Amino acid sequence: MANRFVDLALYPRNDSHHSQEQNNNTMKIITQYSFGRLITGALLTSMADLPAAVVVDQFNSPDGGQGVSISNGIVGTSQNDVRTGLTVLGGSREVFLQLEAIYDAANFCSANVNGVTSTDEFSLANGSNVDTVCKLTWDANSGGLNTNLSLDYAFSILNVHNDTPVAYTISMQTFGGGTSTQTVNTGLNYTGNLTFPFSGFAGGANLADIDSISLNIEGGRSVDVSMDALVTVPEPASAVLAALGGLGLLVRRRRA
Repeated sequence: MANRFVDLALYPRNDSHHSQEQNNNTMKIITQYSFGRLITGALLTSMADLPAAVVVDQFNSPDGGQGVSISNGIVGTSQNDVRTGLTVLGGSREVFLQLEAIYDAANFCSANVNGVTSTDEFSLANGSNVDTVCKLTWDANSGGLNTNLSLDYAFSILNVHNDTPVAYTISMQTFGGGTSTQTVNTGLNYTGNLTFPFSGFAGGANLADIDSISLNIEGGRSVDVSMDALVTVPEPASAVLAALGGLGLLVRRRRA
């Protein structure tokens, strides 16, 4: 259909079978069609200019993995591992693991990123005799992320799986300012993505200047947890406003 209109535009008919009125109608259709194509282009251009999601961590570094484990510990026993030079937001990640309760002196738990059995993912495994809390922190090795999330809508943890109930808590902190938190609880055998809308956070962190992001995972006995990434979700309204802005500009130019 587009090619036919282009041909008509280049070679308007004016013979006995096509009156001037018919030619005018044809040109009107061509104009409307072309304007529609321009609108579509403007909308797509506006959408392409939107901020992309912020990738906090895809759990695919470092090579060889990062992790901590505890064997035969007592309540309060903890281990942590900080790595820098990683392909994560701010370049560093801390993995912290602590025993919250024990039910036998013989116990074990571990948390790993990109390990031998957890390639390109994070995993937490508790033995049958412990409850734990695991905390992942991104803060540019305590230097501050200085990240603007004010144009985003939410955090999303991708491809989550846990076989027993787990509480996931994300915290955002502005150094010298406030901290905002939100918790999402999952049940048995949960599989899917978890979304944390910024509107659901409680606290005073400045979304335009986030210096630290952390994820707490509270798991009970025999829990196995895995996830593939932590990212932000762009604000849906931003897409609409950007698209409408492009359309409005095009309409003004057309009227001029």
